[in-house]
Amino acid sequence: MFNLRNLDLNLLTVFEAVYELGNVSDAADRLALSQSATSHALSRLREVCRDELFFRTHRGLSPTPVAKALFPAIDRALDALRESLTDACGFDPARAECHFEISIPHPMGPFYAIDLQAAVAAVAPGIVLAFDTASRPVALEDNLRDGIVDIAIDWLQVAMDPFVHRKLFDERLVLVARDGHPSVNAGVTIEGLRQEAFVTPRRRRDIEHLPPALREFYKLGLKETVYVSELLEIPTVVASTDLLGVLPSSTAPLMEQRLGLQILELPVELPALPIYMIWHETRRNDAAHHWLRELVSAELVRVAG
Repeated sequence: MFNLRNLDLNLLTVFEAVYELGNVSDAADRLALSQSATSHALSRLREVCRDELFFRTHRGLSPTPVAKALFPAIDRALDALRESLTDACGFDPARAECHFEISIPHPMGPFYAIDLQAAVAAVAPGIVLAFDTASRPVALEDNLRDGIVDIAIDWLQVAMDPFVHRKLFDERLVLVARDGHPSVNAGVTIEGLRQEAFVTPRRRRDIEHLPPALREFYKLGLKETVYVSELLEIPTVVASTDLLGVLPSSTAPLMEQRLGLQILELPVELPALPIYMIWHETRRNDAAHHWLRELVSAELVRVAG
């Protein structure tokens, strides 16, 4: 077995940087080293490994088979070490430089994203947030489990694996109609709604697996004539046709003020629609992730309330 006492572990960060960036100059910039020091470190690592590790191509440095075999283990080990040291030293958002991915299938997702970016920029300028606001996110559960997505804001709970759900707030479903709709107003009945046509989102799950509020809504027997992929398509279609739509109540101010739509109460009592923040159990004690969860929770409760 290889004796680590014979290896300067700093060489591994050089290997990682050269592997990921494909040239010595960029690796030196990332590591705040001179180009000669980086080249010297790479030479020492080549001697230890008894392999060239990288060879020159017209695109830069390409890894040898030995380097390709080494990289996954070195990458995992360095990530684990960085995470452990961060947790041990505490997380300082003002000095941190990291990236988080957040999925928000909620129709207010793009607007929540803007609020969250502003909240993070005010206290943690080195932290970058990226957002996926697709109404039908692909492989969300797998991405949360694998750490590709850090947090999801959704009304659909995740049943598989050990996921954590924190309820942020409750929504209710409201009816959306264009201003001046010929047959829909505040006095509309269920019988009247059954005579109308609706634009609705394509369901992400079978009815029996939806939250109670959505499950009971779909059982009302309303006429679904147009299906859309994104929830924010609903108000656009409603604004220019006599089709009706249903959206969470938090969208009401935007729909009324910006699009001039009518927001009406449904003439039936439905359960509340809880909105959850969801993450994988393995992230529970991650200090950076804990900070992110608290910021997201506080900000979304504020803007949705």
